[in-house]
Amino acid sequence: MVTILTPFGAVQGRTATGTFGPAEEFLGIPFAQAPQDGGRFRAPGKPARWDGVRTAHRHGPVCPQEPARAEGLVMDERGCLNLNVWKPAHPSGPLPVMVWLHGGAHLYGHNANPVNDGALLAARYDVLVVAPNYRLGALGHLNLEHLLGPEYADSANAALLDVLAALRWVREAAAAFGGDPDNVTVFGQSAGAATVAALLAMPAADGLLRRAVMESGTGDRARSTEYGIERTAELLALCGLDESGAAGLLTLPAERLVAAQEALVHRRGPERPNLDITFQPTLDPRTLPAVPVDAVAAGSGSDVDLIVGTNLNEASGYAPLDADGTEADAGLPARLAPGDFPQAPGLAEQLPERLARLLGRPPRAAETVEAYLAEQMYRDPSQRLLDARAAARARTYSYLFTWSDPRSRARRGSPHSLEVPFVFQTQAAEQARPDVGDDPPAALAGALGSYWTGFARTGVPSGDGLPPWPAYEPAGRWTALLDDPVRMASDPRRPVRELLEGR
Repeated sequence: MVTILTPFGAVQGRTATGTFGPAEEFLGIPFAQAPQDGGRFRAPGKPARWDGVRTAHRHGPVCPQEPARAEGLVMDERGCLNLNVWKPAHPSGPLPVMVWLHGGAHLYGHNANPVNDGALLAARYDVLVVAPNYRLGALGHLNLEHLLGPEYADSANAALLDVLAALRWVREAAAAFGGDPDNVTVFGQSAGAATVAALLAMPAADGLLRRAVMESGTGDRARSTEYGIERTAELLALCGLDESGAAGLLTLPAERLVAAQEALVHRRGPERPNLDITFQPTLDPRTLPAVPVDAVAAGSGSDVDLIVGTNLNEASGYAPLDADGTEADAGLPARLAPGDFPQAPGLAEQLPERLARLLGRPPRAAETVEAYLAEQMYRDPSQRLLDARAAARARTYSYLFTWSDPRSRARRGSPHSLEVPFVFQTQAAEQARPDVGDDPPAALAGALGSYWTGFARTGVPSGDGLPPWPAYEPAGRWTALLDDPVRMASDPRRPVRELLEGR
C-alpha cells in the first residue's frame, strides 16, 4: 500500500506488479463534485476536500450508459466524476503526464476498461497516466437552456466541462504523484479524440495541455444549437414528456433516460450505414465558439504539439471487407456522395480506380464501401485537421495504423480501435485477444509505446532503434505507417486524398 498527500486530501493506492516492473495505482479519485440536488445537466463543481486517508483501490462509478457496456461496474451519475492514476513505483524525476480520454461515440465507455489500464505504460516508460470518466449521452450533451433557462446554459457541453475539470485537477495534483503539471499530454481515441480536438478550440483549455494525440478522431464534431434543440425534442417525446414538462428530465431515473437515448440513436442510425453521433459537442460562445477544425485553421491550439492518425480500415466494423456482392452493393454509398463530398461529384465512380492504385488490383465492392465510409467518418476529417495546422507554431505528426491480425485480415483489416492495446502495452491481455489475436507483435507495442511517450516527454515521437518520424507539413505529408515493422511514407493515400479534394 502507498499513500499520497494531494491538495485535496490523502489517498491510499496499491502496487500492481506487471511485465515491466511495479506501478502504483490509485483508482476512483473524485476530481469534481457533481452538481448539487436538482443540478443534473449543469457544470461540475470544484473538487471537494476530505479528511483522513481515502482508499483508492477500486474503480469508481461510471456514467450511466447502456448496461451491457459497463457490465460489472457501478453506474452513478453523481459519483462518476472520478479518475484513475498510475505511476511508476520508482520514478526517475518529474514525469510527463498523459491524460487518457476514452472513446465510445459520446455514449459509452469508462476508465475501468482493462485494455486501457495505465499500469504497464507507466512502469515501462516512466510516465504518469491519468484516466478520467466524464458524462455521456444526454447527461453530457443535451441542449436545455431554451427550455429550463440560463442555469442550464452549459448542459449541451457538460461533458467538455467535465474534461476541463479533470485537467484542472491534474494541474493542481499531478506534482503530488511525481508528475510535471507543465508537461501534460492529452491523448484520446474516437470520441475521446474528438474531445481532444474540441480542447484545441476551447479558450478555457489554454495552458492546461502542452501536447495532444488524436487517435481516429475528427475536428468536425460540433453541431449547432438548432441541431441540439431538435434532438432534445425527440428525446423528450421518447421519455413521455413535452417541452412544457421538460423539468421532468431533472428527476427522471437515469436508466429511463439511457433507454430513451438508446431508442433515439437506433431510430436515427438506420438512415446511414454508419454510427449516428446523436449526442456531441455544441457550438456556443462560452465553451466551444467554433468548429474545432475551423478554430485550428485560425490559430487556436497553435502552441500545442499534435499527433493525428487513423487506422487503415476504420469502417470494417460497419462494412466488412469480405462482404458478398449483394451485401456490399446494398451498402454502396453512391447516393451519399453529393452530401458528404460535394467537391467530388464523381466519387462513387472514381473511387474504385483510385483504390486500385493503392491496392495494386481492382478493389472488391465491399472494399470500396469500407474505404468510402472510413474516409467519410475519420480519415478525411483527420486530413483536413492536419492541413489546418499548416501555420501552427508547434509540431504536427501524422500516422496510419496498418497492422492487422492474420486470422481476421480478410474481414476486418486494420479496424477502428485496434491500435489502443498496443499503445497501452496491454496487447497480451485476455480482453484484447478478440481484437489482436493470440500472437500480437510485441515489437509493435514497443514502437507505439515509445513513440507516444517520447512525444509526451519531448514533443518528438521517438524511441531507441525506431525510424525517425518526420513532422507533417503540406509539401511532404510525411506519415508513420504503424505496422511490424514501422516505416515512414510521404502522402501514402495520395490518390484517394486528391479525389476527395476534387482533383
